[in-house]
Amino acid sequence: MTYATTTGHRGATAAVLLVGGGGLAAATWIGGDHGLALGLVAFYAVATVAAYLWSGRDGDVAAIMRVGGDERQRRLDLDATAYAGLAMGAAAIVGEIVSAARHNGDLGAYGLICVVGGVSYIVSLIVLKWRS
Repeated sequence: MTYATTTGHRGATAAVLLVGGGGLAAATWIGGDHGLALGLVAFYAVATVAAYLWSGRDGDVAAIMRVGGDERQRRLDLDATAYAGLAMGAAAIVGEIVSAARHNGDLGAYGLICVVGGVSYIVSLIVLKWRS
């Protein structure tokens, strides 16, 4: 693979880490934990460089990180995203059950995550069915 075909959207993956990490570090700084904020800046700077370098390599993960790849690699990404979503949904449901038991049925943050997950799933099914 030539350099031109491996560049793709390398900067996009790195930018997501940089912006997200910067936002988290800024919020932590505003919250008063300056040491942790500086640590987050260092961590996300290293993670950004590592992601940028890794996404320039050959291989399935690098192609997925570049938001490119062939049909098989995109399917791997889709399957991994689905499994991650199922794991997060299960964690939110367990968290909501524990939270409801501790706080007399108050939905709280886990309940909000469950509602958002359920509604987005239903809307996605409708949209995907309509498009097919």
